[in-house]
Amino acid sequence: MSRSIDLFLKRTVPEREIVIRLNREIPDGVESLDYPREHAAIFLQYADHKAEFQQSLGLSWAPDELSLDDVQLAIQLANALSTEVLLEPQHLALPDGYTWCLATMDKQLYAVDTIDVEDGIAVKPYARKILLTV
Repeated sequence: MSRSIDLFLKRTVPEREIVIRLNREIPDGVESLDYPREHAAIFLQYADHKAEFQQSLGLSWAPDELSLDDVQLAIQLANALSTEVLLEPQHLALPDGYTWCLATMDKQLYAVDTIDVEDGIAVKPYARKILLTV
């Protein structure tokens, strides 16, 4: 059984830039089909969408290989790639009624409510965002 993290980027970022940035943040190495890396512990799959969050990233790895902090990774990527990153955190207790977080370019993290849209996901318009970082 493998482990995984799913992230959604607000703007489209070239795959090469994503792989390079992930390899700076994750010392165990990241590869994708188009950018193989010998001995990489993590595999990246991505897809483009027409929704508010235009790109989805799926990171997967063998369970015993490593552990990643999905929230910190999202915050680092938002800052490094200059885009907001949406995630459903695996190990973070959120306020009642919230299951998603939004990492912003200024290293802030918010609990947000989302909606499914035709081709992806979006932050629910006019819904309250709750600041989680100080």
